Amino acid sequence: MMISQKNSEALKNPWVLGMIAFLLTFLTANAIFIYLAFQSPPNLVVKDFYERGERYEETHKRIEQEKAMGWNGVIMAPPQTRVNQHQTYEVMLQGKNATALNPESVILHAYRPSDARADFSVEMTQVGIGTYAADVSYSLPGIWDIIIVATKDGNEFLVTKRVSISP
Repeated sequence: MMISQKNSEALKNPWVLGMIAFLLTFLTANAIFIYLAFQSPPNLVVKDFYERGERYEETHKRIEQEKAMGWNGVIMAPPQTRVNQHQTYEVMLQGKNATALNPESVILHAYRPSDARADFSVEMTQVGIGTYAADVSYSLPGIWDIIIVATKDGNEFLVTKRVSISP
């Protein structure tokens, strides 16, 4: 008995053997995927979901409070920045009716979403009416989030910008 297309026995026909091999391969691959899914869960459940929800609500209230104050700001960042290159970042802050703000403190926070150990903060100094500046140097390349926090009379105002740092 030989394996041939002309053979009328099912287990001697290559088409039947090929379909059985395909079915066994398909079932084995699915069994492996199911096993791996149960062995390494996706960790989509956050342990402190309630606390995060409360912080989200607080952040939403703060944004509404900032809108009511009428403050606005613009971050002036250099167009090209490289690692370990000192460059000046400026922010222009204005109150209602485009009046210059004189906050008690202005702090630049730089956050790297992929590596929290590289985060840093810099106190900004006043260089003009409503304009503050700081010399900044990034230690790692990649995407960084800049958040400038201006504080005046217990009120905080945030200005944000995302920058890309070249190697």
